[in-house]
Amino acid sequence: MRLVTALALLLSAAPVLAQTPGSCALGTAAGTLDVSDVRARLFNTGSLFYSSTASAQYTVPQDFGTSPIFAAGIWVGGLIGGDLRAAGSRYAQFEFWPGPLNEDATLPNPTDCSAFDRIFVVSRADVLDYEATGTATPDLAEWPVALGAPVVDGDGVPGNYDLAGGDRPLVYGHQTAFWVMNDVGNEHNETDTEPIGLEVRVSAFSVADERAALYSGTFYRYELVNRNAAPFTEAHFGFFTDPDLGDAGDDYIGVDSTRSLAFTYNGTNDDDVYGSPPPAVGYDFLTGAASHTFFIGGGPPGTGDPATGAEYYNYLQGLWGNGTEITAFGLGYQTPGEVTPWAFYGDPEREEFWSEVNYDGEGTDNFTGDRRQVISTGAFTIPPGGTHTVDFAILFAAGANHLNSVTVLKAASDEVQALYDAGGLFVPFPPFEPEPLAAPGLLLPTNGAAILDEPVPFSWRPVEGATRYILEVTLDPSDGAPDFEEAQRFLVLGGRTTATPDLVFPPYLTLDFAWRVRAEGGPAQSPFSEVRSFTTFRTMPDFFAQGYGIIEVAYPGAEVCPPGIDDFGCRFFGGNTVWLDPNSTADYVVTTPGNNLGQIALYARIIEDDDFEMRFTEACATPGTCLAVYADVAPGIGDDEIASVPFELWNVGTDEPGDETRMIPILRAPDSAAVLVDWEDAFPTAQDVIAGEDTLALGVTHRVLWMMPDRPDGYDLFAAAADGFGGPGGTYDPDTDGDTQVDSVRIYSGFPDDPPDVRACRTQDYYIDFCYRDASNRFVVPVGGLAGMVLADLAGDGTTPPVGTLIRFHSPTVPVDTEDDAPGQPVAFALGAAYPNPFRSAATVPFAVAESGRVRLSVFDVLGRRVAVLADGEMAAGAHRATFDGNRLASGVYLVVLEADGQRQSQKVMLVR
Repeated sequence: MRLVTALALLLSAAPVLAQTPGSCALGTAAGTLDVSDVRARLFNTGSLFYSSTASAQYTVPQDFGTSPIFAAGIWVGGLIGGDLRAAGSRYAQFEFWPGPLNEDATLPNPTDCSAFDRIFVVSRADVLDYEATGTATPDLAEWPVALGAPVVDGDGVPGNYDLAGGDRPLVYGHQTAFWVMNDVGNEHNETDTEPIGLEVRVSAFSVADERAALYSGTFYRYELVNRNAAPFTEAHFGFFTDPDLGDAGDDYIGVDSTRSLAFTYNGTNDDDVYGSPPPAVGYDFLTGAASHTFFIGGGPPGTGDPATGAEYYNYLQGLWGNGTEITAFGLGYQTPGEVTPWAFYGDPEREEFWSEVNYDGEGTDNFTGDRRQVISTGAFTIPPGGTHTVDFAILFAAGANHLNSVTVLKAASDEVQALYDAGGLFVPFPPFEPEPLAAPGLLLPTNGAAILDEPVPFSWRPVEGATRYILEVTLDPSDGAPDFEEAQRFLVLGGRTTATPDLVFPPYLTLDFAWRVRAEGGPAQSPFSEVRSFTTFRTMPDFFAQGYGIIEVAYPGAEVCPPGIDDFGCRFFGGNTVWLDPNSTADYVVTTPGNNLGQIALYARIIEDDDFEMRFTEACATPGTCLAVYADVAPGIGDDEIASVPFELWNVGTDEPGDETRMIPILRAPDSAAVLVDWEDAFPTAQDVIAGEDTLALGVTHRVLWMMPDRPDGYDLFAAAADGFGGPGGTYDPDTDGDTQVDSVRIYSGFPDDPPDVRACRTQDYYIDFCYRDASNRFVVPVGGLAGMVLADLAGDGTTPPVGTLIRFHSPTVPVDTEDDAPGQPVAFALGAAYPNPFRSAATVPFAVAESGRVRLSVFDVLGRRVAVLADGEMAAGAHRATFDGNRLASGVYLVVLEADGQRQSQKVMLVR
C-alpha cells in the first residue's frame, strides 16, 4: 500500500533540514495569453486563472468570454529527509511567492519578494515590431534571462541578454509568458508543512496556428529546482482544477490513462452556457502522468477537500484524501471493483469500463454536478540543486455531441503529443497568415418566412475548413436596416451547421428578425453571409407573468390609451396595463398579497380561454347592494361574515354574445386586519408593491377571490340568501341557506360509445361551483388563487377606483390569427404548439399549410388508434386553427398529426382531469 510506505518513512525518519519561511506578501502580478482562441489570465501564486479578486479567467472561445475552468493550480508534495513537505492550494492561502531562491534555499530578501512580482509576456509580434522600429516593449527589453527565462543567443556571449546585440527571447509558439516563484516566501498555512525549498520557473505559451488543437489550447512548462541541501524524494507534481464547463452544475470528469489526459465534459447534450453540443476540456501531461483523482467539495471525511499536507499528498499519489485506495465503479470509495489510481478511466462515448456514463458497469449515468479533479505525475527525485521538468497542455474540443467531444479531444491530444514527441511543440512557430474562408450559404429559415408558435431552426451549408460558426440574430426594423451591434450571438461548435437557439426578445405577438452566419476555423474566418429576414407570430402563454394581460378598459375622466403611449396593453389588448406598471390614471395597481407575481397567471389557467372583468358600477356604489362573504382560508372555513363590496366580478367568457356569468366574491382579511362590513375606500393593510421600476409601500385592500357560481343564476341565489341572513354584517350559514344541490362531474372512459359515469362532486357552499366544466374537483378560482388579488392605493388618496372603472383580466392564451395579422406573408407547412397543454377539456391547435389542398388533422392515442379527426378536407393556403375536444376521452398523452401535400408533422398533448 503506497500510503503505508509513506507513513512508515515519516515515522522512521531522522531529523531533517528545516527551511525558514520568509514574511513575503503574495504576488499581485498577472499576465495574459491572448493571441489564439484562448484568453488565459496567469498569476504567480501557484494558481492559474484564479486569484483573490477574479475567477474563471480562462475563456475559450475568447470572443464569447465563456470559461470551462473556474480555478486551477499546481500541487507539489514529497519527502525531504523522510519529512513530508507540500505546497499547493485551491482558492486561498496560496503557497508560492514571487521570485527565485538562493542556492541555500534562502530568499534574496526574506521580508519582501515584491522586486520579483512580475510576469513577463512577449509575442512574436513584439519581436517583429522591435526589429522594424527599434522600439521594444518593457517585457521584451527586460526579459529575465538571469532568472532562467529561455533565450536565443544572438550575440555569442553566453548568459547575457543584449537585445541590440541580437539576443532575443525564446518565444514558444507565438506568445510566451515567463515568471519565477518559490515556496519559501511565507508560512504554508494551507498544507501546514514546512517549505520544500523549491524554486519554480514557468513558461506558458499559446499558438496562433490553423490547427484547432493548437489554436484552442495553451501549453505550460514547470521547471522545479530543488534548492534544499537534501534530496527531494518520492515527489509528485499535480495539476488541480475546479472545472466549470460553462454551467458548473452539469459536469462530468474522466481520464484516459494511455494518453495521460484528464478531461471534463458535460453530463447532458445541452449546456446552459455553451449550448448544444457542449465541448470538452482536457489537461494533458505531455511528460506523462501516473494518477487521476477527484474529491467532493464539502464531501464526507476522506473524500472531501484536502485540509492537510498528508491529504494533499495522498491525492497526488492517486489515493483518497485519507489514504484509502480508489476502487473502480460507483464513487470509487470502498467499492468492490479493482484497485486503480485512475478515477473514471473508461471511455464515455463507447460506455466502456468505469466512467460517469457507466457508473455501475451497467450503463447507469452518474448524477451531474460541480467537480474537482487532480492529475499527477509518478514519483520522482530531485537532488540538491537539480531540476525536474513537467510539460502539459490544456486542450479544448467540440464534437457532434457531449460524449463525442471527448473523442475529438483525445484526437487533439494525439496531435499535440506527436508534435511534442517530435520536438516540434516547445519551439518558435513561423508566422501564420490565415486564408479567409468562404461565407456560408443560408438554408433555413427562408427569406421572408413566417413562423407560427415554433422554435426557429436555423441551418446553412458547411464551409470547408470551418470548425465552428457564429450565428447572429437581431430585430429587423421597418426600414430594413437591421443593427447587428445589438444582435444576439450564438456559438455553434463541432462544425455543426444547424442551431435552434432560445431567442430572447420582447414577448410581442409579431416580430421581424434578421439573421446571418460567419464561419471560423482556427484563426481563419469568413465574411458574414447574406442577411435574411423572417417573421414570428406568437400566442402569449405567459403574458400574465409580465403584467400585460391585466388592463384598464375604462376609467371615468381619463383617456384609455392616450396618443403616444407605448403600452403593451394598448398595443394588443386595447387598455392601459395596471399590474406591475402603473396605469395611465396613476391611481391604483392590481397585484397579489406579497407580490407573488406568478400567482394570478397560475390560477387564471384553471379556466382556459375565458376573460374576466372587475366592474365598478353605479349599483355597487350603494352600500349593501353588491355582496361578498369572508372566509379565513377557503369557503366554509371561518365566521362567514357578509360584507358589501363596490364592484361586480364577471366571467365574460370568450366575448360571445350572452357568454357572461356573474361571479361570487369571497374575501379574505389578513390576520392583522379586521373584517370590514363595507370596505369601499378602505386600505386596512400595507405591503411592498411593485409599481413600474420602483417598489413602494402602499395601502392595499382586503383580498378578493373570484368564485364561479354553480348555475347561471348562482350569484342572484347567493345574494338572496345573504340578504336573508341580514346582509352586510350578518353571518352566512351555508347549512341553512336552502340550497340542497349537489354538484356532479362526468367521468368518461375514453371510448366514444360508452356513456359517462356521473359521480357526486361535493356539497355546495354559497352556490359556488366545485366542478366547473367538469375540469376540477377543487375550487375554481380563476384570478389570484386562494391567496386572492388586491388593489393597491398608488395615488395615496385612500380611494378605490371610481364608478365607471373596468379592469379586464385576459385569458392567459391570446391566439394570433396570421391570416389577419400578416397578409401576404408566405406561410410554411407547420403544426403549431397546442394551447393550453396540458389541458382539461379542450385545446386549440394552430397549423398552417403552404399550398391549397387536402389537409387532415388527426389525434391518436398511445396505442396508435385514431380517436379524433379535427380537420379533413380542402383548405386554402395559410394559417388555421382547430379545437381538440377531449371531454369524451380519458386522461393521458395523445399525438396530434398534421398531414398535407405529402408532409407530416406531429406533437404530443396531454389531457388531464
